[in-house]
Parts: sequence; structure tokens; C-alpha cells
Amino acid sequence: MQKLIEIKDLNMYYPVSSGILNSAKEYIRALSDINLDIYKGEILGLVGESGCGKSTLGKAILRLLNPEGYVYYENKNLLEFDRKELKQFRKKAQMIFQNPFSSLDPKMTIYSLLREPLVVHKIRDKSEINSRIHEIINLVGLNDEDLKRYPHEFSGGQRQRIAIARALILKPEFLVADEPVSALDVSIQAQIITLLQNLKEKLNLTILFISHDLGVVKYLSDRIAVMYLGDIVELSETHELFKNPKHPYTKALISAVPSIHEKAVKEIKLEGDLPSPKNPPEACKFHTRCKDVMSVCSQKEPEFTKISDSHCVKCHLYD
Repeated sequence: MQKLIEIKDLNMYYPVSSGILNSAKEYIRALSDINLDIYKGEILGLVGESGCGKSTLGKAILRLLNPEGYVYYENKNLLEFDRKELKQFRKKAQMIFQNPFSSLDPKMTIYSLLREPLVVHKIRDKSEINSRIHEIINLVGLNDEDLKRYPHEFSGGQRQRIAIARALILKPEFLVADEPVSALDVSIQAQIITLLQNLKEKLNLTILFISHDLGVVKYLSDRIAVMYLGDIVELSETHELFKNPKHPYTKALISAVPSIHEKAVKEIKLEGDLPSPKNPPEACKFHTRCKDVMSVCSQKEPEFTKISDSHCVKCHLYD
């Protein structure tokens, strides 16, 4: 498969002020040496608990943050792009944010919201603007009359359709969808997920789908990357991951997915809370909550081990 995005040794640090008059500077390491390939035409699911760095990774890939490392797009490190190159990249890569209630300007009509990215990227021909807007609004399941209305006149699911339309108006090839259904009712979630699947096929999109809901990711994704405290601990094709999870953290996540059928595996309850990213455990970050912990886990960081050509895990059990 052809690589669209290649991520190498990606790190992200957030400054944290402390002490008298916030004089002391500390840093939280939100991403730790992330290495990940995203292939053209796939939906890659990214899962993990809240606070593990999923959204940070999505924003870092699009240069909405300034991480350290390498993010290659068309064999060029986009972390070194100048302003002009970055603007060109923005046409090809867009983001759908989690909350449609805050991601849409309440003072703008839907027509103006969809027109704005086109004008910013110097598409000023009125007939082309109108053509693109009418095409995309119908593609996401809304109609031309909706273009005259304002965001507050729509339901949450309709607003997310508008947010998707805005992300697609520039005809990108790569989308980062950051928890796009978590703020919606369950029945509406299914509609938006189906919409994303259909759009991916019609428009030949590549999608990084970020979620804490493994049930949603299982349905939608071709491959899944599991994150824990800024690390990717397991990466596999979706079917293989659910059939044969390797990392103890992945096993616990999968065991907790609700099912109407009798489960073959009893739910694995993780001990303790997610450690603070400000002071993470040494070596393997998961060892403080792991039922399979060994002495080496607190002494040495595990390396990625290949289980098969499409399945890797970061755990001393498989060294």
C-alpha cells in the first residue's frame, strides 16, 4: 500500500508553569517518539483513554501544534514547511473537530461558513464557489435551503454534517476526524459514521479517526492504533486486533466493549487511575496498572515487536 503520511520520532511537549508568579517552567511530554504510517485510502482508528494524547497527535500531524520530529507528506517533512507550503498543505488535509456547537461561527450563515475557506485559498470565481457549495451540502445530506440558515437553527447531528461539509469544501485527500460523534446521541452517531464511510468511498479519502469508543472504531476502521500516555502500544488490522489482542491494555479495552452476545472473555478491570502525564511511570508506562507485570517492566522501556507483517506490539511479554 502507498504511504500518504509517514510519522517518525514525533514528540510534543506542553509547558506548565508553577511556583511563585509562575516562575518555574516544567514540561509535559504529550507524545513520546511516535512512529506511524498512514496509508492512502484507509481509515486508521486511533483509540485510548481520555488524556492519552490522541487529539494532540491529530493536531500535530496537521501542524496545528508545533511538535518535534518528522511528519512526511509526499516525501517532505511538513514540520519544516514555510507559510506558503503550509497553506498549500491545508487544502489537502483538513480536520473535523469534536464539538460542532463550538466549531461553527454562530454569526455566519451556512453559505458564508462554506464560502470562507474557498476565498481564503483564492478561489473567487462565483460560479465555481456556488457549484462547490451546492454539491457538498447535498453530499452531506442537507439541502440548498439550509444554506440561508445559521448554526443555532440546526440539531447537533446536522451541525456535524455542516462541519464535515466545511472540511471537504476544499476537496482534501486526508481528514483527521477528532471524536466527531462523541457529542451526539447514539442514533445520530450511526448516521454520521455511515456518512463518513460513504464519503470516504465517493471522494477517495484517507481518514485518521480518533475515538475513545472501540465499538465505533471497530465498525469503521481498516487498522487500529492503541495509545496509552503518549505512546502507541499496539497497531494492527482491525479484525486481527479484536481476534488476537496482545497488549494487556488493549485486552482490557476490548473486554470492556458492550455486547448483546455472551462474551468469550470476562471484562478486565484496570487497577488505579491513568497516571499523570506530568510524572509518568518509568520504563513501561503501563506497568503500574498491568496484571502481567514483570520486574523488567519497571526497569526498561519495551520496543515494538512484530507479531506479523501487519501487527506490532510494545510489550516485554513479546520481546
